[in-house]
Amino acid sequence: MLEITNFRDGAVLDRANGRETAEYLEIRIEGIASTQSSVCVNGVLAERNDRNFSATVQLRERVNTVTVEASDYYGVSSRRITLFWDKKSFKRYNFFVDDCCFFLRNIALMRPKSIFEELFLARLKKIHDQYGSKFTLNLFFHDDHHDFSIADMPADYKQEFQQNSDWLRMSFHAYSEFPDRPYQHADAAKLAADYDLIYKEVCRFAGAESFIAPLVIHWAMTNPDNFSVLKERGTRCLTGQFIGSIAYIGEAHTSAVTDIGFHYEKDVANYLAANHRFYDRFHDIILMDNLLCCNFDDLDTIQSKFDALPESGYDTLSLMTHEQYCYSDYFNYIPNHLDRIEFACKMASLKGYKPVFFNEGVMGNTQADS
Repeated sequence: MLEITNFRDGAVLDRANGRETAEYLEIRIEGIASTQSSVCVNGVLAERNDRNFSATVQLRERVNTVTVEASDYYGVSSRRITLFWDKKSFKRYNFFVDDCCFFLRNIALMRPKSIFEELFLARLKKIHDQYGSKFTLNLFFHDDHHDFSIADMPADYKQEFQQNSDWLRMSFHAYSEFPDRPYQHADAAKLAADYDLIYKEVCRFAGAESFIAPLVIHWAMTNPDNFSVLKERGTRCLTGQFIGSIAYIGEAHTSAVTDIGFHYEKDVANYLAANHRFYDRFHDIILMDNLLCCNFDDLDTIQSKFDALPESGYDTLSLMTHEQYCYSDYFNYIPNHLDRIEFACKMASLKGYKPVFFNEGVMGNTQADS
């Protein structure tokens, strides 16, 4: 019998979990072992109290290994876990908008003097100007509702996109909205081809600095074997719903099942539901859940989700929505959808969260390497 009880393999830890200095994060490792065994943690004899053991460990690297060995007359048992240190962590949030294409079609058709005359971008800029919010717009190459493709977007606004790329970025989402779940069973070549097609177009009409690696792909489903495609192009963490997901407004479940979460099973999905971050050592990638989705969550629900946040121990918030609900010609148009986006950013700011891009640095923490 040997078990580590307070942390699991893949736990992402920060200053809330121990004592942090410039060199290390000092934590306690706790567990249970046979009363007859001698227990060492990373080679240091642990304190014992009946079956319980504990020891102090210093995490000095971004990715750390903790090894517990229990020795008795039956032999030596060991448990090894990987712990991720979010060094110099701070409260921060990322906001991404999925299924984007309508705003580019509007600009291509209207040819305004400024991209911020377009209704969606105009409101995002207002939110940015007031709260400092940063937005990632995850693009479709083709708009299935209007038969438009981003290849039709003129390059006339490239400089303006570049000038605002400190807070406004675009990313890959999928070739198009339909069919649903386009990469759930696709191979790496298909994912890479669609990704590179969108990247090429964004560079053409908005500049490379306006592109950022995605946190999610359409429906958040692809075989983890394909993660290499995303990692090679800059993705460091992925978000999803993972368990208890809903796919349409009003959907309800009597039991929570795993979905919209890259095929991870219940052990990881349940851990994410409780702890919100997980480091997958098999693929060297961080997983995160989303706090809210503005096209599903009304203003009262957004308020309640922020009210439920703990004062400490929840440094990273992933906020999201879908673009099409902003537009009156969309069949599921939500009149106050842009208000919901603004309210979510306002609440994040009031709660002390700073806007970041999660795929810069470590979950948006660019201080971690300093």
